[in-house]
Amino acid sequence: MSDSSELPSQASRRYVLAGGVAAGMALSVGATASKTLAANGNFDPSDPVSVLRNLHRMRGSEEGHIAMGWLKGQRYGVVDAEIIPLMGMVTGTFARHKVLPNGSIELTSFELAFYTDLGTGKVLDTLKIPYTGKTVDVPRLLLGPNKSVIRPVFHELTEMGGEVERTDSETAMRPVGSTRFERWLGPVTVKDGHVWITEVSSAKVVSADLTADKVIYSESVTYKGDHEDIMNPDLPTVSSTLSYTGITSWRPWMEMGGLPGHTTSHALGSKSFDVDGLPDDYREMAERFYPEAIADPAAILDKLG
Repeated sequence: MSDSSELPSQASRRYVLAGGVAAGMALSVGATASKTLAANGNFDPSDPVSVLRNLHRMRGSEEGHIAMGWLKGQRYGVVDAEIIPLMGMVTGTFARHKVLPNGSIELTSFELAFYTDLGTGKVLDTLKIPYTGKTVDVPRLLLGPNKSVIRPVFHELTEMGGEVERTDSETAMRPVGSTRFERWLGPVTVKDGHVWITEVSSAKVVSADLTADKVIYSESVTYKGDHEDIMNPDLPTVSSTLSYTGITSWRPWMEMGGLPGHTTSHALGSKSFDVDGLPDDYREMAERFYPEAIADPAAILDKLG
């Protein structure tokens, strides 16, 4: 699962696929967005409005259709520079995108995510942690719905204190505490008829319990689309694939007991506008554990208007 789901709800991922993950930020630095898209609609890698618009054409649709972004990959433990595979991860983010007059993107989304056995690909109920020998319960995640506004800037930073109401899934991913969230839009690469746009997010959660470890999270998601399609401003959506890498501290549900180390993940994915376009194994997991959500994702998104 793209760990954007593991960010706090205000910055939520659910935006991942992406998750993964972003909200309206209180403080921004870097480029200032122009008020409207360029008159000719051409893609301009130096304009954050243009870059963000095309990122979301890769990620979703400007016509309001629900985009189903999916990722499949693995998560590893890292202790003393030794990497051990821990589990598979499969995730899907269900989202509507809306372009606002100033070039911002309004995003309404939720995520269904699962950890899986490396051998069988089945959803894990428990996992024996190789570092501790403990067998722990593994969460299945329904994160959201969340609504956020993503501003067209190349770099932004926000700090959030206090605490808001959270679901059990969110509690399994992070402790109660303050959060520092940072986001970068870009770099952009254009070559051989393709366009790659990378988005990087980073967060640090400092627990209200001063004896507890801080939680850190960083992800990079790169979307690849066809240059000819991106240069056509009349297309509301652009076919794309994506790659994901992430680094996280141990999650609370893993019960690591202060052991030095962290996790790292990689995944590949794409998007669909129909449930049948999702990977078969992911669709079966979602239908088994969250049948109402996968059958009618609009009903969940409509809760936020």
